[in-house]
Amino acid sequence: MTPETIHLVFKTHLDIGFTDHAEAVRRLYHDRFIPQALTTAEHFHRENPDAPAFVWTTGAWLIHDHLATGTPDQVARLEAAIRAGLIRWHALPFTTHTELMSPALIRAGLSYSAELDARFGLTTRAAKMTDVPGHTIGLVPELAAAGVRFLHLGVNEASPVPDLPEIFLWRAPDGAEVVVMYDASYGGTHLPEGMTDALSFAHTADNLGPQSVAQTVVVHRELQKRFPTARIRAATLEEYGALLWERRDSLPVVTCEIGDSWIHGAGSDPAKLARFRALQRLYDGFEAEGLDPGRLEFGRRLCMVAEHTWGVDIKTFLRDETAWDRADFETARATDPRFAFCEASWAEQRGYLDAAVAALGPQDRARAEAAQAPAPPAAAGGDWQVSHDPATGDILALTAPDGRVIAGASGGPLLAFRHQSFDAADIGRHLDSYLTTRPDWAILDHDKPGLATARSARSVECMPRGTDKEADESGVSILAVHEGRDHAETGAPARLRWHVAPGPTASRATISLRIEGKPANRMPEAGFVHVAPEGAGHWEALKSGTWTDPSRSAERGGGALAAIFAARTATAAGPLRITPLDAALAGPPVDLMRFTAKPPAWEGALRFTLYTNKWGTNFPMWWEGALLSRFEIELG
Repeated sequence: MTPETIHLVFKTHLDIGFTDHAEAVRRLYHDRFIPQALTTAEHFHRENPDAPAFVWTTGAWLIHDHLATGTPDQVARLEAAIRAGLIRWHALPFTTHTELMSPALIRAGLSYSAELDARFGLTTRAAKMTDVPGHTIGLVPELAAAGVRFLHLGVNEASPVPDLPEIFLWRAPDGAEVVVMYDASYGGTHLPEGMTDALSFAHTADNLGPQSVAQTVVVHRELQKRFPTARIRAATLEEYGALLWERRDSLPVVTCEIGDSWIHGAGSDPAKLARFRALQRLYDGFEAEGLDPGRLEFGRRLCMVAEHTWGVDIKTFLRDETAWDRADFETARATDPRFAFCEASWAEQRGYLDAAVAALGPQDRARAEAAQAPAPPAAAGGDWQVSHDPATGDILALTAPDGRVIAGASGGPLLAFRHQSFDAADIGRHLDSYLTTRPDWAILDHDKPGLATARSARSVECMPRGTDKEADESGVSILAVHEGRDHAETGAPARLRWHVAPGPTASRATISLRIEGKPANRMPEAGFVHVAPEGAGHWEALKSGTWTDPSRSAERGGGALAAIFAARTATAAGPLRITPLDAALAGPPVDLMRFTAKPPAWEGALRFTLYTNKWGTNFPMWWEGALLSRFEIELG
């Protein structure tokens, strides 16, 4: 069927990083790309003020940032273009790994668009995210509350697209809903069944900037050649979103979670993630108490951590295929500028946390500093008894002050840490099961080039050796170590310290795992905390404010691994809730390197992923030092 009208949206995919350090990319947009978009838009506005051939759409953060930091002339020029309808933001600030965000932080991100709307007398009801394959249903209530009615999701072309209708009404458990259009690319041309209006994207690739006048002419000419009878109009997402919203009652309704099959990237910098979660909890409290400009700016800057770019492009900037074994790797870190450049980009990204704290006033800043230095939990609920395996340091059972016992399933550990190392065959399993197409860039994003030649690469689960058990007024501690090749070659941390402390009530406790002496390790690895309570049934997960059933996630979505705020199940000891304070990633104990279309059952055991460098793209490739991972448990 041929459309009568094509709504053509011009857009650039923003990575705040990837093609360079983040600040360099930001400056590129402000100094070159926004002026280029204005030049193109102004040219076509002079040709036809009533129907210019170019209107540029971008996330609200970029427009807000340009207006806040530009020169008076730059600001005046952008303001004039906005008022002429030549530049338009959508409701979201940028593309995020959304399930890392609390509802309050999602609202902080949406506040950019709300502020711009108020400034220019506009109403924004459309949003777009690009690249990341999926998001959590917890986003829907926040979009709906902000007045957003249309969400376009464009997926990286080598990644699986969740098995969902192309257009659907996404309905959250509270009844909130938004129309979603899914695309197997950043954005193509779509004519929904029964409509005469099509939506088309002229989408430039990662940080390549807006089209020039000549490129815009080519876009129109080629699209007109494909659809010779159609009327093509440069548009924003707003117009087409309104058309779809009018048809929402005829759309299929989706009520399941979708999830994010890239979310494992959040485990690549576990110390940053722990700080982020602590500061995000503080922002949640600030919003409940009341926001002032400093607190709002604090939240907005925290959103930068959830933005989907965590560093520079590994295949472009690291580009080494030999320095895998420990000695070669350490030499490269010390002498190779490529390694230093990548590490600098990861440090720059961690700086978002410091910048967020700097936005606060003195009293709130002190609270932020305290939030990042965990205090011992309030111990008013009575002692918990701890049974452990002296051979491994695993926790076998916990006995609550009321006598209830949370034991490990089938006589095995209740809580166990395992470091796992992967080799080239494991990575090949990831490539074979995940990639939908195999252009060179996709293979280089997901592969570990040269790993097959590493002498010390192993596919192995490292077993710790228990060393001691201690008890004092703060609780019970269990110590363990990794030795030999596990530590020296495959990156297992030297020391582990479990600590079980009573909580504020008799039904609550805080379980801490402190990792020390973790060597930097470029080879693929992961660190897991296994939780396997006797009689555990089906797990539900709290994701961005909404309780979800991840096992019912959309097929080809993110059902195997999720960023969560809490999990709950029934056990032989009673209802159990676990709240991870520092780590985010959780899922069933399935093969980390095998992607399956059907989400696994979240039954019995649950596994928290404390760290992983599973893939390249733009995520940190190693970390080192110490890490504290705390889990609050509560028996019902």
